[in-house]
Formats: sequence, C-alpha cells, structure tokens
Amino acid sequence: MILTTLIVDDEEGSRQTLRHFLERYCPAVQVIGEADSVAAAVTAIEQHAPMLVFLDINMPKDNGFALFREIPQPRFQTIFVTAYDHYALQAIRQHALDYILKPVNVQDLIAAVERALQYCSRQQLAGRFDELLASLQQTPAPKAKIDLPTTNGFIYVCIDNIIRCEASDNYTLFHFTDRKPVIVCRNLGHYEMILKDAGFIRIHHQHLINPDHLQQYQHGRGGTVLMSDNTELNVSQRKREEFLNAIRGRMT
Repeated sequence: MILTTLIVDDEEGSRQTLRHFLERYCPAVQVIGEADSVAAAVTAIEQHAPMLVFLDINMPKDNGFALFREIPQPRFQTIFVTAYDHYALQAIRQHALDYILKPVNVQDLIAAVERALQYCSRQQLAGRFDELLASLQQTPAPKAKIDLPTTNGFIYVCIDNIIRCEASDNYTLFHFTDRKPVIVCRNLGHYEMILKDAGFIRIHHQHLINPDHLQQYQHGRGGTVLMSDNTELNVSQRKREEFLNAIRGRMT
C-alpha cells in the first residue's frame, strides 16, 4: 500500500528535511505536495486528496489545528509534527492521533508511518478530531517555537525567548534570554516575514525586535530603544512612525 502524502510546514527547511527522510526511510510514502500554510494546505488537499498529511502545529499565521475548522470531516490521516509541551502531547496520544517531535527522529518517523498504514474510517477520524480539539481547549497554550538552521541541522527555540534579531550581511544573528547568540544563514527579511505575526517589529534595516523585551524608548531623530539585554539600538527615521504605531497598538 502506498500512502499519498502532503507535508504542511511554514519552514522550507523543515519540509525539505522531512521529505528527505520520507524518501529515504519510508518507501510506503509518496510525497505528492507541500504547503506552507493552512490556506495552502486546504487547496492542496482539495486538489490531490492525500491519504496522509504531516502537519506542523506551530506556524506563525495559523495554528495547524485550524486546518480542521476548514475540513471538519477529514478523509486523510494526520501525523502532527510538533514542539508542543507534554500536556498537549497527552491529549493527542489520548485520542489516538499520531505525532512526531521536532527535531524529527528517523525511528519515530518510521514508527508513525507504520501506524498510519492501518486503516481508519472517515467517521472515526472526524470523531477523534472533535474530541482532540475539545481536549486541547482545556490544556495550557503551548509556547510557539521556530526552527533555525545551523551547520549541523536545526535548533528549535521559543519565540518568547528571542530578544532581538540583527542583520549581518546575508546572515541573521539571534539574541536570546536563555542561550548564547546564534547566527543563521538567512537574511533578516526572511525572519521579519516569519516573526511579524508574533508581534516582532522592524525598527531599522539591521534590527528586528521582540517588543515584549523592550525596556525604554528615547526620542530623537529616529530615537533609540533599550532592550532587556541592556542593548541600545537605533530606530531609523523611516521606521519611527511605524514602530511607535505598533507599540501604541499593543497598549490599546
């Protein structure tokens, strides 16, 4: 039996890694498409009718569970790809929906695919998703995470723990509350697109900040901000009004 499969993840690197693992270690899986958002996934599912969907939960624009508001009676099986805390994992496990943790372990992936080969009826799937979503409403909200590519693979970090991101040519330097800075081989514009839905603000062509770690703003031509790591950053004159409007919007 061949499982036609869709991969849904907002991070291209994560999709590529999962596709590689599936092609190399899971011969029963045929990847027929990828999607980088819930909206794109709905379109792909309507076009391709996959038997199996690998679904990232922590996506900046739409939580992965939003897919089942759009498709309340799924005809496909789902394997969640998640960095959720153990409370949510207990809910997923309780309702017999499978998951693998990021970073993906090959043996866990193989085991999940083998379980997916077992048949589930449409009625069973629909009922289990209803139970799962109701159960998750009673669990603490997970901390959103993103994956950052490194020379050795990926690291997964809580967005809340990112203080600021700094441009360095075509690289981005991440500064955290709980670990040493990490340099990532993607430009700052890439992470501005990813993190803007989490409230991050571009204050300068070199700086993207998490306003939760903003300590102080000083007026000036553009002004300066003081962050929780005691770093003082310039706000560009061009970005000043956009920055101030964003901060005011958070306070209303």
